[in-house]
Amino acid sequence: MSKHSEITTHNRRPMKGLHFHFLAHANKQLRQSLRYKLLLLIVIPLLLTALGFSIMAAYWTSSYTDKQLYMKVSADLSVAQGTLDILQREQMNVLAQLANGYDFRTNLLRNYQRGIRGQLNDVRQSRQLDFLRFIPASQLLNSLEPSLLAHTESLLKGDSLSGLEVLSANELDLIQTGLAKRSRIPLIETPYAAPTQRSIESRAIIMRSLYPVINDFDELVGVLDGGTLFNRNTQVVDMIRDLVYGPGSLPDEGIGTVTLFLDDTRISTNVPQLLPDQRDVPHQTSTITEADRAIGTRVSSAVKNHVLIKGNRWIDRAFVVNDWYISAYQPLIDLSGQRIGMIYTGFSEAPFTHIYYKTLLESVTVIGLIMLGSGLLVLHKGKQILAPLSRLNKAVNAVKQGNMQQRIGHLEGQDELTELAHEFDKMLDLLAQREQEIIKANDELEQKVDQRTTSLRRRTEALKDRIRLLKTTRKQLLDQEKLAVLGELTAGIAHEINNPAAVILGSVDLILDDLGEQAKPINAELDMIIEQVYRIRSLINNLLQYSRPDSQTDSQQICNINQVCNDTLLLVRHALDKQNVTVETDYAAESLVEINTQQIQQVLVNLIINAAHAIKGTGSVFIGTEDWVEAPAATSTNRAAEPSPLGVVIHVSDLGCGIPDSVKERIFEPFFTTKESGTGLGLSVSKGIVTRHGGDLRVHSPSLIDETCGTTFSLYLPSHYSDQATNTDHISLLLTGLGQAERVNRRATGKGDT
Repeated sequence: MSKHSEITTHNRRPMKGLHFHFLAHANKQLRQSLRYKLLLLIVIPLLLTALGFSIMAAYWTSSYTDKQLYMKVSADLSVAQGTLDILQREQMNVLAQLANGYDFRTNLLRNYQRGIRGQLNDVRQSRQLDFLRFIPASQLLNSLEPSLLAHTESLLKGDSLSGLEVLSANELDLIQTGLAKRSRIPLIETPYAAPTQRSIESRAIIMRSLYPVINDFDELVGVLDGGTLFNRNTQVVDMIRDLVYGPGSLPDEGIGTVTLFLDDTRISTNVPQLLPDQRDVPHQTSTITEADRAIGTRVSSAVKNHVLIKGNRWIDRAFVVNDWYISAYQPLIDLSGQRIGMIYTGFSEAPFTHIYYKTLLESVTVIGLIMLGSGLLVLHKGKQILAPLSRLNKAVNAVKQGNMQQRIGHLEGQDELTELAHEFDKMLDLLAQREQEIIKANDELEQKVDQRTTSLRRRTEALKDRIRLLKTTRKQLLDQEKLAVLGELTAGIAHEINNPAAVILGSVDLILDDLGEQAKPINAELDMIIEQVYRIRSLINNLLQYSRPDSQTDSQQICNINQVCNDTLLLVRHALDKQNVTVETDYAAESLVEINTQQIQQVLVNLIINAAHAIKGTGSVFIGTEDWVEAPAATSTNRAAEPSPLGVVIHVSDLGCGIPDSVKERIFEPFFTTKESGTGLGLSVSKGIVTRHGGDLRVHSPSLIDETCGTTFSLYLPSHYSDQATNTDHISLLLTGLGQAERVNRRATGKGDT
């Protein structure tokens, strides 16, 4: 209108009336066209939206309501099952309190049967148990009750049992006269139930607890047997119903019910046989009598197949006796793990269906009114401004969701909205350009960070390797220094001790020769002298071998490790027979190894003798061999590579008392021993021999020490003999590593190499 005003104001010519009329007519046609388009564009979407909202409201209301109802009935079932579990624990606690009570144990000790019966009767009545009895231990194995005999083994061990059981009429009468009669339930024909030829259910489900009574000498005196009969028991289901479906938990017309099933038959329930409108007192299941309850009716065949046969939970609507209920079923499991029946919770569906349709109608009405008012308002206020604003809004939403390629595009006209749209497109172009620049800079920055991080990580790992090498070499230097000192000391001791030892042995031989038969009274003392002299020599030899491992000049040869083990057993056979220790073998190694046979036999003798000493009496030592195999690392070209044997492994195991963690950490240290007469060099020398072969000696013993946990020593030997690097080699490696670490440190601190 501003342009029109400008024209009519400034063009003061004779044709100004004709121009004004033409523009006014065009403007009128444009307004009529826009209004027509707005009418079509607003009314049709409003109608479709109203229809869509109605459908969505119906679906949402239905799905949400169903979901909430199924969640509630599932929670109700969990509460019901939990209540049964609590009742079982309370029943077991009653028996435990009775069994451990002073009066009851005193009556048992005095064999006062009248007092025992009186206590049992008092507890049974106070705790509302259907039966409670005491079975002496002597009658357990001779009982005529199959269900009791099935638990005899566990009861004799002192284990208590509590759970559900199905008993026949004969077993019920054996427990207590009259229980079978109370349990009989006539079956009632029920819609949707599976066909059956039975007319009477004579079995019963009982909640049974068996508690063994142990005297002060840990001997089984007898068993307390107590239980609750579920057939026709309305107290349990009414208690669960009152707990789950209390006041305010359901609509006014809702009926909450709980049922216990034996197989597919309702043996205890508060489901009414008649609908609420057929009874004198509607909507109140708490007022129905036992005759009004649906005891004896059966579950539908669909529920039976899903729950009893397949063992699944049922959370869905189901037909219950005479009406549809929102139902939850779950199998009941007896003491032997078998499915014997079901537990059910549920409430009538009709009140919620009524609420659903009422809510749906109200929602549709409100949505219709809202849509009608909104359509009239939009049609009145929208006019021609909606088209450019809609495109602008679409572009803004697309950009907000991350679509930087969205543009408004060309718009007809030269008004402020068109200019705004053009400027908005230019701004989007500029933002897209800036975003590309930021992404490029970010990629470059991430690349530089990755390069620096990788370099720093590599340098850190190299520095850690050098530090580990430094620690290892320092330890080896200290060990070499100790061995040098020990070698000099041992050599002197050996020279000074071996000569007197030889003189002692020679003198003893002369004494034996001179005395002849007269030496018999002191033969034990002379043998002890000889044994101790040889022990001194063995100790000196071990010290020499430990302090001068490089002095061993025995040759290496390729041999079968299984034969070496058999030869070693001949060397220790006398010592093992003396202790009555047997040896079990399992030779599975097939690879050959290059070893010093005498040295490896020395290691095996030491391990076998230690295993025999660990048994502390008669027993067995296990010796097994196998190939030393380690799986190769998987690669892209060879993911299924077969592992190749590296050598053999020898296991020496015992069933002794095991090794504590504190001892296990020091077991290979020289001169460390837990034996009163040990030198502490056996395992240390053995470790050194195996290490010089390029192998390893490992020990495995559980952390929790008991009398039979046992210990296993595993001897790993490579296929080829490879003596360890000398101390000089380690020092050379250390100096090289320290130089590399220094260069890495300089690069890391930015000082560079000098």
